[in-house]
Amino acid sequence: MSKSQQQTRGIAGKNGVAIEQKTIVDDNLLPSAEELEKLKQVDPSIIEWIMRRTEKEQDARIKFNSENMQIFHKNIGITRTALWLAFILAIAVLSLGGLFIYLGKEVAGTIFGGVGVFIVIQSFLKFGRK
Repeated sequence: MSKSQQQTRGIAGKNGVAIEQKTIVDDNLLPSAEELEKLKQVDPSIIEWIMRRTEKEQDARIKFNSENMQIFHKNIGITRTALWLAFILAIAVLSLGGLFIYLGKEVAGTIFGGVGVFIVIQSFLKFGRK
């Protein structure tokens, strides 16, 4: 909720054509005091209406931000759960590969070990980006 200003200037060409652009963004809920005074001269009850609308706008912004935070926290929980499940699955597959190698079945153990490593790499690459 602030007022920001950006000014861009440039000179182009041989004859020195100047270009200037000024942008003012006012994110305040209420108009300035001067504008309120002018509006009050037009309609004395406009200030009460503006105050009611401002309260509604502020409530809507708070609700919007709250809903976005809930969605964000829900997505973080899903990502964490998915990572833990992928980790447990990878440990189980690697353990099974080790068990097969211990029992003398090197081909099956190598396949399970390779799949385990692949699962770990893929899960961290997929879920780590988010």
